[in-house]
Amino acid sequence: MAWGSQFRALTLSLLMVMGVSACSNASAKEWPGWQGFKAAYLSDDGRVVDHSEADLRTVSEGQAYALFFALVAQDRKAFEQILTWTENNLAQGDLKNNLPAWIWGKQATGWGVIDNNSASDADLWIAYGLLEAARLWCEPSYANKARALGEQILTQESMEVQGLGLSVLPGKQGFVLPSGGVKLNPSYVPPFLMARLANAWADDKRWAEIYLASQRLLLDSTGHGFYPDWVVYNNGLKSLPEGEPRGDYDAIRTYLWIAMSHPQDPITATLLRQLAPLSAVLVKRQHMPEWLESDSGQTAPQPGPAGFQAAIAPLADAMGLNKLANTLGQRNLRNNKQNDWLQYGYYNGVLSLFAQGFVDKRYSFNSLGELQLQGKEVKHCD
Repeated sequence: MAWGSQFRALTLSLLMVMGVSACSNASAKEWPGWQGFKAAYLSDDGRVVDHSEADLRTVSEGQAYALFFALVAQDRKAFEQILTWTENNLAQGDLKNNLPAWIWGKQATGWGVIDNNSASDADLWIAYGLLEAARLWCEPSYANKARALGEQILTQESMEVQGLGLSVLPGKQGFVLPSGGVKLNPSYVPPFLMARLANAWADDKRWAEIYLASQRLLLDSTGHGFYPDWVVYNNGLKSLPEGEPRGDYDAIRTYLWIAMSHPQDPITATLLRQLAPLSAVLVKRQHMPEWLESDSGQTAPQPGPAGFQAAIAPLADAMGLNKLANTLGQRNLRNNKQNDWLQYGYYNGVLSLFAQGFVDKRYSFNSLGELQLQGKEVKHCD
């Protein structure tokens, strides 16, 4: 896709505007959904447990999301517990020098790391959570840890991809194919998150390059107005991985991230226009299908799970489908009952908590990707 110089200049100028450093001095209003999610999935020592798996696994993505939810809830005790568990068990006790392993759980020999590969979506969200915690709670040590983690993302999880530029790989191993192609995941690069990192670390031009590449990926990846879970870039040409034509349990997040992006982000309006065919599907079906194929345009006959319906509600609202958004949003869990959240399931729970917090205006993101919390008075950090 050709990128005009005017668009590039606008994007980079937004990235170079530095936000005001401030921290919250107001108490948090209790978030029943977070309390229910925490009771169902968060152990006393800060581990997010997926009870649907026999090994009762924890994935780095779950830890990263829980950090974000704790920050939104202004639950600093939980934030510290989640961060400490993540660092001690997934990052060999040092997030500044080790990327988190992406799966930890029960094995025949005991509890521990199951797969030591990294997951860059988790790593990006952890860095983001630390950055925003540093700003909102005036805690410089979080910012230092975020910067060190960001450096690891640059050196271990990033590479030049023809047709995109400097791009974040999904993990440190396994995503450069024998053919020379590079496998990427659009749901790993939320626009607001990538804007925030590029703005926070504007002294390192690599983050601006990564931000621009992530925009290109999101602009280029739709076909028939739908996102796939995975794409492959080879010699500048985009294709779908063999045997993986669908967008489902990863792609649902891409729609959610776009919906949550600020209207003044230079990419938001364009991305929403590209998703007009999905809008037509939602109007016709009155639900989010479990999967969609970006190449063929085919859609699943069955609706996706409850979390899909909750997650697509913000997008329906952003597209002006307000009545449908309200209907879909009713699949959100807003109570603090542990059993309801357990029955809902870990991934449904994650999607629902992201969506309900945004729909209920507990949080939002400004045009620079900074986290904005509902009803929070701020003061300048000393």
